[in-house]
Amino acid sequence: MKRKRWTMRLLGTTLLTACFGSVGGGCKQQLFMEPADYHNAMKHALEAKLETSPHEAIAPTAVSPVAAPATVLDPSRPARPMTLKECIAIGMERGTVGGSAVNPGFLNENLPTFTGRGSSGTDAIQAFALQPAIAAAEVERSMSKFDARFISSMTWNSNDQPTLSLQQSFSNGDSATLSNTLAKPLPTGGVAGITFSTQYQKLSAPPSNSDFIALNTSYTPRLAFVFEQPLLQSFGVEVNQLNANHPGSLLIPGFRTTGQGTEGILLTRIRVDQQRADFDRQVNTHLLNIETAYWNLYAEYYNLAAQEEGTKQALQLYNFFLKRGDGGIARGDLKFQNEGQYWNFRGNVIRARGSVLEAERVLRGLLGLRSDDGTRITPVDEPTFVPFKPDWTQIVQEAYQYTPQLIVARQELKARQLDILNQKNLRRPDLRLLTSYDLAGLGPRLDGAGERDNAFRSLASNQFNNWQVGLRFEMPIGFRDANALVRQAQINMKSSYLQMLDAERKTSEFLAAQYQRVEQTHALIETSRALRIATEEQIKLLDGIVKAGIFGVADITALIQAQQNLASATSAEYRAIANYNAALSSLEYAKGTIQRYNNVAVADGPLPAHVQKKAADHFAAREKAIKLREHPSEAGILAPLSQYQPLITPNQMPTGMAQPTPGYPTFGQLKPYEAAPTTPMPMPATPAKPPMPMTTGTGLSGMARPQLVPADAPATGVTFSPSGSVQLPVRARPAEAAVPVSTPAPGSR
Repeated sequence: MKRKRWTMRLLGTTLLTACFGSVGGGCKQQLFMEPADYHNAMKHALEAKLETSPHEAIAPTAVSPVAAPATVLDPSRPARPMTLKECIAIGMERGTVGGSAVNPGFLNENLPTFTGRGSSGTDAIQAFALQPAIAAAEVERSMSKFDARFISSMTWNSNDQPTLSLQQSFSNGDSATLSNTLAKPLPTGGVAGITFSTQYQKLSAPPSNSDFIALNTSYTPRLAFVFEQPLLQSFGVEVNQLNANHPGSLLIPGFRTTGQGTEGILLTRIRVDQQRADFDRQVNTHLLNIETAYWNLYAEYYNLAAQEEGTKQALQLYNFFLKRGDGGIARGDLKFQNEGQYWNFRGNVIRARGSVLEAERVLRGLLGLRSDDGTRITPVDEPTFVPFKPDWTQIVQEAYQYTPQLIVARQELKARQLDILNQKNLRRPDLRLLTSYDLAGLGPRLDGAGERDNAFRSLASNQFNNWQVGLRFEMPIGFRDANALVRQAQINMKSSYLQMLDAERKTSEFLAAQYQRVEQTHALIETSRALRIATEEQIKLLDGIVKAGIFGVADITALIQAQQNLASATSAEYRAIANYNAALSSLEYAKGTIQRYNNVAVADGPLPAHVQKKAADHFAAREKAIKLREHPSEAGILAPLSQYQPLITPNQMPTGMAQPTPGYPTFGQLKPYEAAPTTPMPMPATPAKPPMPMTTGTGLSGMARPQLVPADAPATGVTFSPSGSVQLPVRARPAEAAVPVSTPAPGSR
């Protein structure tokens, strides 16, 4: 009875080891998503019929009738006011990454290329979002080598040897074997297994010698326990989490592990972290390109406004000299001189319209929007004017900590360190402990009333058992291959370390360039604004001379040049404003904090259950709920593009009093020349390096974003609309964040 108790204890211990022997191998953690999360993620990740209809032809997408994209001669489209937050929300949902961060604000218009077994070259943010999931599946594959395996086999044999001997008496006949094995690879490198088998044999000519027990039909059930463990090479939990494959088993036939071709659990997890960091890099580049393209469109609208204003001034001046020339008061050649000024500005308007359309097309491409949706995007966010002077040591430390490229470099160095441990394992000899213990029974039947006739009862009596204990040793002479692998791993680690140091240096230098660019672009706002104000004063003086009738040819030439300079200075001023705001984004990109800067958070899996709408859906619903108010154009603001018909061509140049052209003022419709009203835009007094005001945004993470907060800003007001036709209410701003900045209305020139 004591022997039976120990037998049952050994059996129970082996079963527990097989079921729960994965401690430290990863099975104590959740292996994958919950079923509901997995179904939800796959439902959002795959189209409905892609997986279930592999034999159907993939037809090109049907194109529904839509309006043609806007052109410089047909720019009339309803305005679609859009904030920067809405652009980011739409871009994060379906946009494209865009060009390089070194020269942001451009599209990557290369189509995917075929690479032999797949395609590459796309920059769709949705495609990049799937890459971490692909890498995470590799973790499941690498951890599967510790999964328990069930091996079952059934064989039938028939033996009929022609030579009759005593040996043939025990072999000739029919036989069958049923074997079931449950094997568990252990995290220490060993294997524990339990096998239950039953052998059936029916002899065709059993021996007739009375010294043998004649069993025509016999069943031999057998219960075997196997345990083997490497003692030197591949011994331990850590090394088996680094090894790509499990050491396997020498005692269990047909045993093999899964997860072939992976790098091991620890290294694969590092690859997942690297893939996530690389996705963060793509998101950072995407955000930088969106911000730069947004402010580029802002600057191009103001450039168009400046050229349109110059065209109006040139037209008024031409009309003035046309009437004075007809009356014999002024020289006739002055009319043609101002006619050339008018057509020069009209050419600038055409080029400016083309620049607006191109800037809008780039922004649409980054957002994943088509150019033929029948609308035109107009930026409505106010830019930042406040000077920003960060602490250099702090931003360098942030860059080293948050830049995704440096995170990847550090993870690669860690992978090289672990690879050295993995290769040093091969320097050890392969010494294995092999043990087995089995119980056997015998009987003419599997069941039966008598103890001698019941094979299972014979097995339970534990009368027949075998055991085995052994050692197997294998060692290559010299370990040449193992030493070479260790040396390669050490060199790779040194190379990764040098690459990380070089990446940190380049990150610091790139950050320094953006740091310098912030101050440079802000200083250019001051100089461009001062130039515009000086040019406006010059036009006022020359206007007085012209009205007094004491002008000469040099005065008219100077006035014409001043009109051109005013348009260029106005365009340069708002280009400098756009460049300053883009420089702030580039600085945050160089620091690796542009996601926090734009209230963006990247998380695994689908949207949480409590999130009812995506950010892009929220902005779309809010836009429909806002009542848009139309109002006349104010002085100095570009009239809506919808008011302009195709431009008149040079061969339609009027002589004398021109016929009215629908939608655009003609020579005969204007009053005698009067200087356009100008309102200087004062520069704010530069404080002693004040901190940038912060207001809390409504993004995903709730982080703050720098914004311009004028001291005289009302609780509600009007945002910038380049067309002058749409005004949206502005949210209230906290008074404590105010900075003494005088911000004139966009229309005041």
